[in-house]
Amino acid sequence: MREVAKNTQQDLWISAINDNLPTSNPRNPWSTPQWQTLLSSYSAVSDFPSSLFPAPLAKAYPSTPIIHTTRPFRPWASSMRDTLIHAHLHREEFRKSPMEGLADAYHSICWDNDFEKNGETYFHGHHEEVRALKTDGRKFLEFRPGDGWEPLCAFLGVEVPDVPFPRSDDWVAYKEQGERERREAGAVEK
Repeated sequence: MREVAKNTQQDLWISAINDNLPTSNPRNPWSTPQWQTLLSSYSAVSDFPSSLFPAPLAKAYPSTPIIHTTRPFRPWASSMRDTLIHAHLHREEFRKSPMEGLADAYHSICWDNDFEKNGETYFHGHHEEVRALKTDGRKFLEFRPGDGWEPLCAFLGVEVPDVPFPRSDDWVAYKEQGERERREAGAVEK
């Protein structure tokens, strides 16, 4: 998400949402070259907004391994309420964020702007969509961060680092980073 803000890719991601979602009935599915306009400089993607597109990205990049990070709904929902939902619902009227249009687009398409009513349905549907990609011999790992380094490193074929697995879900740091990025983007008062 922060990478999108830094690289001013918001409009491209909004186009991706408008053209490719819902994945059950996309308006104008993107080809691999279209996805490349967003992703050519990256070797991996994670988090919003790329996580909105598991099936379209799997189709565009058929040999790419998938790491599906999971956790139970309640901790995920709590984290969402403390971060993305909070930021979306508590925007300061006099300050504009470069991410507002993208936030509006994904809150609308994911849970119809009502996380409390529709968030759990989205959560379970998303997991079903990702798990459906396990087919056709695709390299796939369902990973729970609580499992630590071992399954992740085995999947990637790398040595387990000699450092503790990072565990962080810090709303205060997230909020401070967002404020810094808003200032750096030149957000101005109305």
